[in-house]
Amino acid sequence: MSAVVIDSSIAQLQRLSAYLVDELGELRAQSRAATVEARACKELLLSITVLIPTLQAARYVVGDACETERCPGCQDG
Repeated sequence: MSAVVIDSSIAQLQRLSAYLVDELGELRAQSRAATVEARACKELLLSITVLIPTLQAARYVVGDACETERCPGCQDG
């Protein structure tokens, strides 16, 4: 997995997280916080809060690997 794909995935998950937070706020304002939809939003948010730091850590590993292991087409000269 390339660093670009990881960065894109992190950005998409952050946007999804912001959307879910907004949805939860609207559900609470409508007094529907205990609905199946609200519980699903909460579960997704929990999963995303675990996944984003994992992807951020993977980003540094991939970045380090790219600097030390160059593919034949990427080598200078």
